[in-house]
Amino acid sequence: MLNTDPLNSGALGAALPPAGGIECIPIVKRLPGSAINSSPLGSWALNASGGTLVIGCDDGPQGELFDPLERVEVYLLQIGELRAPMSSFQATMRLTGKSFLQAIVPAGDAVLPALEYGAPMQVQLGYYYPSVDEFSDLETIAQAPLQQIRSDEGATRYTLTLSGYGVLPKADPRQRELRDIQTRSINQGVRRIRCSVDMLLRPGSYAIDGDGATIEVGQVQYFVNASSAAMEVYENG
Repeated sequence: MLNTDPLNSGALGAALPPAGGIECIPIVKRLPGSAINSSPLGSWALNASGGTLVIGCDDGPQGELFDPLERVEVYLLQIGELRAPMSSFQATMRLTGKSFLQAIVPAGDAVLPALEYGAPMQVQLGYYYPSVDEFSDLETIAQAPLQQIRSDEGATRYTLTLSGYGVLPKADPRQRELRDIQTRSINQGVRRIRCSVDMLLRPGSYAIDGDGATIEVGQVQYFVNASSAAMEVYENG
């Protein structure tokens, strides 16, 4: 029967509370969403939807009250020995010729003194485990030497644009199935496919398109910001 409890205290369609009432009150930590590497070590997920993490309970948890957030996906900007925050990046990794990487760094006045021209600049994609404060499975998806530093200063912001060109080291070829395909174009038999970012796909690898076709990858472009992340895969040739 609906709403028979005093003051309508029972939620419509809710499960009955455990016998004896609530045994403990968990301590919940809110995790940010859509915060691109805004913590000192770039710990939070790019394009994350946020969430909660149970970090304690007054009397000890009784069963699984909440599903803790086990891991979040992260993009990290590494410049030499420095791990810097970033608000977005774009990159073009090529099998032949020079590749390109550009990253936007907020609060750049704190980072600028530590930057050195020519330092290796890398974007890594992997996982962060909040409960133990550890990273795992980090893969370098884009890289180039730091060649250009541009600063843009406003009343409340100081932003750096870091970019560079370099020859991409050869990687062992893999075969990867593309996920979440958004668009596909074929120009004179050469394919270009926009899809979700794959941390293991590299120029020289083989990509399996959604229609079953397999292509050799000649170029991968990345477009990543606070609200979206995608890559475009170009067939070699």
